Amino acid sequence: MPHPSPRDPRKPRASEYVRERAEREAGDSERARVKDALLSRGLAPRRKFGQNFLISEQLAERIVEHAHLREDDIAVEIGPGAGALTLRIARRVRHLIAVEKDTGLASYMREECGDVPRITIVDGDFLEFDLAAAAAAHGVDRLVVVGNIPYNVTTPILEHLFSSRRSVRSAVLLVQKEYAQRLAAAAGTPEYGALTLFARYHALMEPLMTLRAGAFWPRPDVDSMLVRFFLREHPPVEAPEALLFRIIRASFQQRRKQLSNTLQNALGLPGASVERLGRQAGIVLSRRGETLTLDEFARLARAAADRGVNG
Repeated sequence: MPHPSPRDPRKPRASEYVRERAEREAGDSERARVKDALLSRGLAPRRKFGQNFLISEQLAERIVEHAHLREDDIAVEIGPGAGALTLRIARRVRHLIAVEKDTGLASYMREECGDVPRITIVDGDFLEFDLAAAAAAHGVDRLVVVGNIPYNVTTPILEHLFSSRRSVRSAVLLVQKEYAQRLAAAAGTPEYGALTLFARYHALMEPLMTLRAGAFWPRPDVDSMLVRFFLREHPPVEAPEALLFRIIRASFQQRRKQLSNTLQNALGLPGASVERLGRQAGIVLSRRGETLTLDEFARLARAAADRGVNG
């Protein structure tokens, strides 16, 4: 009987089937382990906290590797949950502060990590956690932040990180894949918006890898993406910040309108003044705001400031 040739199309399909089946069985086993550990303590995922626990040990290891942690780092974990990342982070840094809003999970993590002196579990909301004070208390200038964060508070978390950028070196976060695509979008694409420019002003962002929904329990409706932010010590453009984002927000609230119209509405200037502002900035005002780069918006903001417009 002839042996299948290396090009036999059945062979790749069979190996793919075996691999997918093995991954599914491994996922079922990991899900059961996490579920049983929590249920034995009367704990379960809470929808109001947006909890989706990472259950893949292999992916947890890869996430921590992507964080590029150093032995002298002080790290902050946002919402350790069931602890998929916690011990892995702690093994690579001088100290880890894990901030958990769910008091039941915070107690669970103390039971699991209580004998590890380099871990501190903090009961509280990360949005209220003082990053600058934490850095000062541990004698470092800047922290590293890691987290599998709830989708429903992604933007507030980024705002908190960016407002504390002098105390944070980098952040590696799991976010919704579509959200990550908005952060990385190019000018003129449908995903490009005020959020894109807000993130770009404060940080360099690097997409790292996609995680399928099956890597979490409960299984979310969408895939996730791991992204790394290198927080900027100084903005990449020179412009009055409040005025810059006033113009940006107005441009994307009316993204189909020409800049000549959106600037009149946003700045309260007559058409002739707006035309002069555009010439000074070197921007053709028949363009739509969604086509402008951060540098071009900064040129408009500087020109507006020169004409006495406040933020």
